[in-house]
Amino acid sequence: MSQAVEFHHLTSGVANDARQAVIETQFLDDDGNPIDLTGGSDVPATVAWDAVTGKPATYPASVSSISGAGATGLNVLKAGTADAARTAIGAGTPYTLPAATAAALGGIKKASGVTAISTADPAAAAGDAPTKAEYDALVALCAELKAKYNTLVSAGKTAGFLA
Repeated sequence: MSQAVEFHHLTSGVANDARQAVIETQFLDDDGNPIDLTGGSDVPATVAWDAVTGKPATYPASVSSISGAGATGLNVLKAGTADAARTAIGAGTPYTLPAATAAALGGIKKASGVTAISTADPAAAAGDAPTKAEYDALVALCAELKAKYNTLVSAGKTAGFLA
C-alpha cells in the first residue's frame, strides 16, 4: 500500500523576514522506497484541476456544503464574531430569573427589615387571677407581636413573595 509522508519545517528568505511553513511531501511505495513522480525530470509532475477527484464543488467550499454538520455547528462556522459563535451555541446569553409564583420556583426580592421585639416578657401570674399590671404586660407583648407580624406580611407582599 503506497503512502505519502509530509515533512513540515519553517523557512525564511521572504523580503520582510517573515517565517513561512513549508510542507514537503514524499510518496513511498509498499516497501517504504520513494516514488519518483517526475519521471526522472527535475520538473515536478502537474495534475490538471479537472483531474483532481474528491474536491469540493466550489472552492473554497461553502459552509453550507459541509455534510454531516448539524444546524448548531453550521451556525458556529458561519458566525462572523466570537459573540455570534457564543450565541449560536447558547453560551453567554444572559439568564433572566423567572418570577416566583405559587406554582413555580423563581426569584424573589429581599423584604425590608423588621426590628426585633423589644417588649419584655411578662412575668408569670402571682396567683390564680393575674393582676392588672400582669395583664397589661401580656397585652403590650401581644400588641407588639401583632404589629411586627403585620409589618412582615406587608413587606412580603411589597417584595412579591406573599400574595
